[in-house]
Amino acid sequence: MMPNITRGGKMPGLVMYLAGPGRANEHTNPHIVGGSDHVTVMVDSGVELTHDDSLDIARSLDQPRKAFGTHVTSPIKQWNEEIRKRETVGRKDSHVWHCSLSLREDEGKLTDAAWGTIANEFAGRMGFIDPDGAKSSRWVAIHHGASKNGNDHIHLVVQMVTEDGSKARVHNDFDRAQKICGELEKEFGLAVTEGRETGQVLSAEKPGEKRRAEREKAPWVEKIELRRRLRAALSNATSEANFVSRVYQAGVIIRPRFAEGRTNEVTGYSVALPAAAGSGRDPIFYAPSKLDKSLSLPKVRAALGTYANGDPDALGVWQEHHNSTRATDRPRTGGISKELRQKASDGTVTHADLARIFAAGSMKYERDEPGPLAEMSEHHAQLAVSPPAYGYMARQLDRAMSKNAMESWNALLIQAARLARVMAETGFGGSRPQLGAANTAMATVVIATAQERLNEQAERIATRQAKEPEQSETQTVTEPERPDYMSPSEFADLTSALQKRPRISPDVGQPSTAATDTQEPDHKVSDREQGATTNSEGVTR
Repeated sequence: MMPNITRGGKMPGLVMYLAGPGRANEHTNPHIVGGSDHVTVMVDSGVELTHDDSLDIARSLDQPRKAFGTHVTSPIKQWNEEIRKRETVGRKDSHVWHCSLSLREDEGKLTDAAWGTIANEFAGRMGFIDPDGAKSSRWVAIHHGASKNGNDHIHLVVQMVTEDGSKARVHNDFDRAQKICGELEKEFGLAVTEGRETGQVLSAEKPGEKRRAEREKAPWVEKIELRRRLRAALSNATSEANFVSRVYQAGVIIRPRFAEGRTNEVTGYSVALPAAAGSGRDPIFYAPSKLDKSLSLPKVRAALGTYANGDPDALGVWQEHHNSTRATDRPRTGGISKELRQKASDGTVTHADLARIFAAGSMKYERDEPGPLAEMSEHHAQLAVSPPAYGYMARQLDRAMSKNAMESWNALLIQAARLARVMAETGFGGSRPQLGAANTAMATVVIATAQERLNEQAERIATRQAKEPEQSETQTVTEPERPDYMSPSEFADLTSALQKRPRISPDVGQPSTAATDTQEPDHKVSDREQGATTNSEGVTR
């Protein structure tokens, strides 16, 4: 079960949206499954909410704030280029606390009674319910059917002004909500969110980010695409300066962060993609450590074997590129370094290595529309947040060292996918079964696709040779032989595997591509794909 928290200042708009048809008419039978007494006495449990009901509920939730005149705000921050940091430029109304609790699509539905119990436990442990009543917040839990993606969920709406006019405690609410959901998963027999306890999760796309990509007709969500390009740039970088240049060549705006009061020591960086043409907005910058911890500057420097406090030779490159973007519609990042190729050949790769190999392959073969290779990169990056430094022996990959670029690339991807499959089956598959299963399935597709490209190349070469004048007219094109690094069963299943190209979203407690429920503009609703199982507490599918 995954929580997603947003803050806003329009109580009537939010409640009416949750009780309404939704943006895609996906809301069916909206009804209350839990809440404070002030709300639950207004409408019977399970009764479908009307427009008037939603207005009455919103007025009841807003009553303490209006009675005491308490203002709850949060800062609005923007980047200041002159001082090189984010600064507060204003404040916005944030008295509405909203959280969706979502299950996986394949785990079915819970009963209203089960959702009601979970909602009360969650609200109580978050501190919104005061045993004495004075510090309690008014809240409501609304269930309105599955999201567009099919996952069951509820929405909790909480008033941040308590019954005595004070402000509700929401410090560290994101982390506390994650911890509480982990507790409830175990207590109610829900499917445990993989990666929550170890912290091995990547930043998921937010509903607003996905809607912006759809609005601008972009083939990707920017934060996911930035991860792909940065990993690909790192896969062949030979130094810190070379890494910065490759990021720049990939069409990414890269901006250094200098040490306090200094301009000769880079301590971090931020990245952005150029704003879409005609969007009228500025580029949106992200800290790589927030996208993927293995892309933070200290981790990049460690991967490159450079100085922990930076390479002096890179300073000029940082300064040269930090306010410019490579003018190109065809971003490039280069190939794979010799060191990384050798590690793949020896079978000594880590998850971080595989994430970079697949990202580089994706930039070559899926440049304009990320596909299976990009998904494989995300799979292994999920486990590379704290990279486990273990490897597995594999056969030498002679073809990966070939001078033929096509043969080299695809042979390397086949070897990387085979290693990925082995690591899934013998390594992280035990503790992360859903991610392991997705990785294994996708690895089969990657192997099949790469082998198909190799076979097509072999056929083209054979056909070309057959047409050469000096060749005998009776010469025939032979079928490509099975590569020695593939088993007979793998080779026999290539055709069927290519016909079954699953689009699998890695389950890491937050889907990277899950379709989400939506709501009014200042409340971002993310219906996460999580799961539930039947138990004795009445929590049913």
